[in-house]
Amino acid sequence: MKYIFLSAIISVFVLSSSCKKSKTETGSCSEPQLDCSTILCIAHWNNFDFKLSDKASGTDLVFGSNPRYTTSEVKLFANAARTIEIGITADMANKKFQCMTAINEMYLEVKGTVYNLTATFRKIDCCVSRVKSISIKGTLICDCCPNIVNVPVD
Repeated sequence: MKYIFLSAIISVFVLSSSCKKSKTETGSCSEPQLDCSTILCIAHWNNFDFKLSDKASGTDLVFGSNPRYTTSEVKLFANAARTIEIGITADMANKKFQCMTAINEMYLEVKGTVYNLTATFRKIDCCVSRVKSISIKGTLICDCCPNIVNVPVD
């Protein structure tokens, strides 16, 4: 009787631990299997967290030890004419820019120089997506991007 009881406890433990959700890895392109049919999102957030790096050396151009640009010199726009700004926040503690309203085509302005960005997104949950891939002027920066995208600029 003791062995049956012990076997049952061990079986329950093994089965319950095997059903746990695995943590999403940084840069993982897998999307959760979601049933969002009963979810009403007041807003759907497309997250785009990024840093600016020197195209040649890879050094951080804003949050690094010798910054070339200030946070106020970096802007994101929804149109080529740069009249519709997309809000970004400089997260000084984590040394990155954060955008929660990213779109498929964006225009990044860095101290007057404009970079055309094209993004695709992957679902995180029913109301949140994150950048999956991003290109600058048709050149792929990353596919299956990490949570903080390193954007190379001149």
